[in-house]
Amino acid sequence: MKQRINLYQAGLKPQQETMTLSSLFGLLVLVLTISLLVWGGLKWQQSQQIQRNKQVEQQLKRQQEQLGLLQQALLQRQPSQVLVFERDQLKRRVEQQIALQQYLAAQQVQADYAYSEVLQQLVDADINSVWLTHFKLRPGSSELQGLTLAPAAVPGWLESLRHFDYFKGQRFNELRLTQLPEQQAVMFHLIAEQGD
Repeated sequence: MKQRINLYQAGLKPQQETMTLSSLFGLLVLVLTISLLVWGGLKWQQSQQIQRNKQVEQQLKRQQEQLGLLQQALLQRQPSQVLVFERDQLKRRVEQQIALQQYLAAQQVQADYAYSEVLQQLVDADINSVWLTHFKLRPGSSELQGLTLAPAAVPGWLESLRHFDYFKGQRFNELRLTQLPEQQAVMFHLIAEQGD
């Protein structure tokens, strides 16, 4: 005689938890706040770079004026070895300052272009079920964090990122998914590095 045991009791079924409207609103406010903080940080960094460029320009202008005075003094009389040495040293410093200023200006333009281009690419790859809350961009690597209500959509979203210039050649080598306690949302953490 066979006996049957029902292991599927109602109390053992997983409970379906849904995200409340207030939780979703709070999540959207958090994402908006983080986005504003990132934007503010980029603006602050840009203003600091502009300030540094102005200081370098002022220093360069003073050194060029000093160099002009020394050259006039040399033209008016037979130059002494000390003056010739000072002139050559100052000339080298001015050339270095010019090179530094050109480098800083190029870096500023490159950084502004790179950040705005990557942000535009992230906007273009935006899908409704994935929210990007934090990201770090370094030469040759990226780190992305966010939330999703549909974890199965994350691989497709990552695949769409591969088509953008900034992420080309980067391999997504680490992806962690973490279920948030008492919420339907899943947090993801992705690290991508430049591939060989």
